[in-house]
Amino acid sequence: MRQRGVREILADSQVPAIDGVIVIDSKGFIKAIDNSALDLFGYSLAEIINQPLLLLMSNSQKKAHPSYLKRASNKGKVTVQKLHLKQTIIGKHKTGLAIPLAISVSADTSNDDIRFIGAIQDLRKHEAYLTRLYQDFTTSTAALNQRIEFENILNRYGNELISCSNEAFFSTMEAALHQVSLFLKLDHAYILQLSADASQAQRWAEWRRSPSLMRPFAERFNIPDSATFYNALTQDDLIALSDKDKKQDESLYQLVQQLSPNEFLSTRITPIYSDQKTLAGCIGFAILDPSHQLDHAGLSLLNLATQLLVNAWGRHQLILMAQRSEEKIKAKNKLLANKAALSETLLRSSNLLYLAGRKHFQKNVSEVLLQAALISGHQHAMLYFDRDQTQSLNNFIQQNLAARQLTRDKNPALIRYINKQLTHQDIYQLANLDKVIISKKLYQELKRTDIQGFSAIKLHRGDQCLGFACFYNSLAIINSNEEKLRFLQLTCQNLTSAIQNHAIQFELTQSQQQLLHVNQILSQQALQDTLTGLPNRRAFDHGILQEFDRAMRHDSTLTLLMCDIDHFKLYNDQFGHLQGDVCLQQVARILQSTFNRAGELSTRFGGEEFAIILPSVNKFEAQEQAQRLLERLEASQIEHASNAPLPYVTMSIGIAQFSPSKSFADSKALIDAADQALYQAKNNGRNQLAWAPEAE
Repeated sequence: MRQRGVREILADSQVPAIDGVIVIDSKGFIKAIDNSALDLFGYSLAEIINQPLLLLMSNSQKKAHPSYLKRASNKGKVTVQKLHLKQTIIGKHKTGLAIPLAISVSADTSNDDIRFIGAIQDLRKHEAYLTRLYQDFTTSTAALNQRIEFENILNRYGNELISCSNEAFFSTMEAALHQVSLFLKLDHAYILQLSADASQAQRWAEWRRSPSLMRPFAERFNIPDSATFYNALTQDDLIALSDKDKKQDESLYQLVQQLSPNEFLSTRITPIYSDQKTLAGCIGFAILDPSHQLDHAGLSLLNLATQLLVNAWGRHQLILMAQRSEEKIKAKNKLLANKAALSETLLRSSNLLYLAGRKHFQKNVSEVLLQAALISGHQHAMLYFDRDQTQSLNNFIQQNLAARQLTRDKNPALIRYINKQLTHQDIYQLANLDKVIISKKLYQELKRTDIQGFSAIKLHRGDQCLGFACFYNSLAIINSNEEKLRFLQLTCQNLTSAIQNHAIQFELTQSQQQLLHVNQILSQQALQDTLTGLPNRRAFDHGILQEFDRAMRHDSTLTLLMCDIDHFKLYNDQFGHLQGDVCLQQVARILQSTFNRAGELSTRFGGEEFAIILPSVNKFEAQEQAQRLLERLEASQIEHASNAPLPYVTMSIGIAQFSPSKSFADSKALIDAADQALYQAKNNGRNQLAWAPEAE
């Protein structure tokens, strides 16, 4: 064993590292030795001190030692390269018994007399550890060699399966099954193609250790209790059974035993999925001979082989599908070229669904559905939406897609039939009405609506089913393969996403409109006097500020009328506050009918007081309108209190006007001026108007 290997083994050993220490001088005489070393070699201290180290060496070591010692000492100086020398030697016991040793030598140059210090390990103490290590190494080496050999087989057949022609693929696959089974001592290997629900199987490839004694699978056969078999395959991705598992799942054990032509002691069955993630077949390996049971390493190798064969089979199926598609493309090149142009148009239209406004959305949906129908070999398309979806989505669909929908009152049997078929699948196709068994009611309904064949695609949002799209023909469906069905499914997914997107925008728009309407109502309520219906004091404050600022900027006039009902307290005292409110409402209506031109604003200033803003009128027009108000109020003959000076309700008006020649500092000054004029009108006898003095 190499020196480095011994050192590494001893470093990992749990046995103490040093079994003795010996110190010699540069001439090879022992100058110091510890008790452990004395016990190891069987000498006493007196017998060993100042004796040559050769006393403790075997004959072969005695011959080599002087040269080692000479190289270690060079004219009284230690050779640096030889420090910490480590090696294995054979020592000699006092009785002459050979002792296998590992020794690590270093030099002490702290004084003129060079000394060499040797740390000794008794390799006999490590014999059991080394033996076990060797056995483990031998076992690991054998397993590694087995794995390397097996991987060479897999690499060979993997390369052949990738590079071989379609005609040679089947024989190459069976040869691979043969070699894998022989190497791992398996008895039966096979690949079965399965129907979608695993109820039927077809033998694709098979190898039997003894063709004369073992029965093969039938070419085609039914699988009993296929639901149990399907669930076991698809839930755990592996069926691994043996006699030990019989009690844990006896029904599955008995089912697989019944499925196997020769029964088994243990078996492993792995599912094979199509590119659509649906169950397509399975690959199985079975053991019939008790001496052929696999250990952990064998199972690991079998898993590698299984994965290789499953991937090769799947790749082969994809190649066959691609070749079939290529053949169809060559046979119908002109037709597919036309449909490719339609497909490009369809994709553009599908993208435009997201950008279409509500006005054009239904038209775009109709175009997308019609193009999808033509490309997939159909003539027409209709949508059906389940009413269990959210209210906002229902509202959007009813308002924007009603013209393209199947309805329960016109198509009840068809809707029930398609919903049932799409319960556990996303696509269902009825290619020819006359070649399928359906209810008489459904048959009559399809005949009445001139539907001979159809393809139904589920519309869903996550796990929620929204309904389906039905692409139908008045003749039996032709030219509708898996690729075109996937195209229909993708089209429906894009359509569903677009509908959901527009429904969200629709709901958001409705919410915004409702919020805007509510805000408008609140704004109106906030600026409106609830009793009279006139704008309130807040509206007046806002209006006077705006109009005053506008008049200043444009050098125009702004006239303010402050009005107060004369002796209104007497009215309330006699008729009561409720009738007083009626009186205020009557006066408000007269104000509204008098000042109704654009820009004129009649407001309730507070209590029985009103304010009227008249922008851009001259003094004559303002006085004329104020006088007209007094006359209309008097003409309305609203009965006043019996103790009032006049028999009918009247009011006093104070007028102030801002103009380039008669300016006010701000709107408050204008209000104060009109208010003072109002008091002047009252002092002058009421039921009249008065102008504010000119501002300085």
